[in-house]
Amino acid sequence: MPKADPVSRFVQHTHPFTPYDEKPPFDAHGFVGRIPHDDILPQLVGDAFRHRVGVKPLDLANWFVRDDEWQPTIDMKQRLLAKRRNEVVSFRDDAHDVAHEAAELVLGWLGRTPTANGVDALVEAAGAVPDDLTVLRSVPTDDGERLPFVAGVVCSPSRWRLAEKIGLDMLAVHKPVALYAEHIGAAVDTTLTRLSPDKPIWRSNWTLEDHPALFQPYSPDGPMVEEPSELWIRIERETLRRLPRTRGILFTIRGFQEPLSSYVQRGPEAVRTLRDLVARLPDSLARYKSVYDYRDFVLGWLDSLLVART
Repeated sequence: MPKADPVSRFVQHTHPFTPYDEKPPFDAHGFVGRIPHDDILPQLVGDAFRHRVGVKPLDLANWFVRDDEWQPTIDMKQRLLAKRRNEVVSFRDDAHDVAHEAAELVLGWLGRTPTANGVDALVEAAGAVPDDLTVLRSVPTDDGERLPFVAGVVCSPSRWRLAEKIGLDMLAVHKPVALYAEHIGAAVDTTLTRLSPDKPIWRSNWTLEDHPALFQPYSPDGPMVEEPSELWIRIERETLRRLPRTRGILFTIRGFQEPLSSYVQRGPEAVRTLRDLVARLPDSLARYKSVYDYRDFVLGWLDSLLVART
């Protein structure tokens, strides 16, 4: 019997640490998702939509942030690495030296050293922190450098697949993102080439999704919920750090999922900010962010919350 198409296998549940196509464990009903870091919440900048690089200096003491979701996320990653490794690990043959250096830095932050080599060391490091780890290799060119993705351990993909990104540079990786090239493609490339080992950076981004799974490499066939309050807000905290020996770049991603019904309890300012961000999205980007099918309902619901609180 042929396997179902991946986009048809979504299992509805409310547990972010259970993959999109699996049923949660029996004790998962007690989990309450909440984004634990206010500094990564969406913010309004300017009067109209525009992609922004939005990077800030990274304090290496807080490179990886310990919180209540630290261990559940690591447990999820360890299960995926044990059972679905081919879906969460991908690399090129030339990745081993940069992957190993990246692993040394990550495990060194934890006070440890790798027990494996090359990409296996990167997998070991990725299993020790909640963040996903991807590595860009520095390839000298006549006018500077190229920075293709050459290895990664990604257990929290937001409707994209790691294997399809390997070998691509940042601009090509973000080709599906509407207006990315026009707004910030050149700025991101400049930021990366100027990145130095002693000045790591971080940024965050957001989207709305109709499924809570952190491990979501596919998009569902169509809308999965009927009410805006059933949606989830997904926020990712990303860091970038130049590797001093190989000159590659380690790009980390930490994902969080929170029910939209919980998120709006932060108060009118948070509701108003999210309402304006959703309203500003161009149609093409609203489709990419999984917002398009729900936008009118979300805007109406958020407006009603604002009216009720005045």
